[in-house]
Amino acid sequence: MDPKELFSTNLIDGKIVASHIERQCSPLPSVIVIGAGISGLAAARSLYDASFEVTILESRDRLGGRINTDYSFGCPVDMGASWLHGVCNENPLAPLIRGLGLTLYRTSGDDSILYDHDLESCMLFNTDGHQVPQQIVMDVGETFKRILEETGKVRDEDPDDMSVQQAISVVLNSHPELRQQGLSHEVLQWYICRMEAWFAADADMISLKTWDQEHVLSGGHGLMVEGYDPVIKALAKNLDIRLNHRHACIIYRMT
Repeated sequence: MDPKELFSTNLIDGKIVASHIERQCSPLPSVIVIGAGISGLAAARSLYDASFEVTILESRDRLGGRINTDYSFGCPVDMGASWLHGVCNENPLAPLIRGLGLTLYRTSGDDSILYDHDLESCMLFNTDGHQVPQQIVMDVGETFKRILEETGKVRDEDPDDMSVQQAISVVLNSHPELRQQGLSHEVLQWYICRMEAWFAADADMISLKTWDQEHVLSGGHGLMVEGYDPVIKALAKNLDIRLNHRHACIIYRMT
């Protein structure tokens, strides 16, 4: 299916923005989009479908940004984004994925073997290959919840924003009984890493004020069986994309 039919303002308001003849005969307003991640591609696709002349500058040698589907194992493996969180029309990706006929493996049902939001049920192993006792995993999990609760108090008391990592340090300095040692410390780092994986950022880059302010969409979660690469290719179709174009600065001029 043509991506213009899937991701276009034409479908939203039911109006024809410009005919093919107008696109060829009239001078088109031009726009440069920085970055060929999914946000840049989606913006460029909308502009292109609204009859703008669009050029995308991407510093890497590939499309997708944080989306990177690897095929070296003979099957698609997403090295970055891989889930669709919120399988509903409120999520703009859901109609696009549905229109492309891509398969979702639902991970929010009781019969899913990939459902991992119950962190205490995960089996952890140390660097020697031995399983971490489940009681340690559960106890440290409760401690981590307590630490996060205390970071909320730090947020309420400090008008300035800080990173989650900074807030955790403040909490541990104020409540040394929450510090973990040995294997428990390693498990605590695992909990922090799981948090970092959710936000695709290190804890020292996650905002304390906004980390838990997300709006959770309905519809549950689904894993992209064929990877996100087909979505990227659909959004990028027919667009003028310049790879290996790193921009040093952007100069704004009032006209």
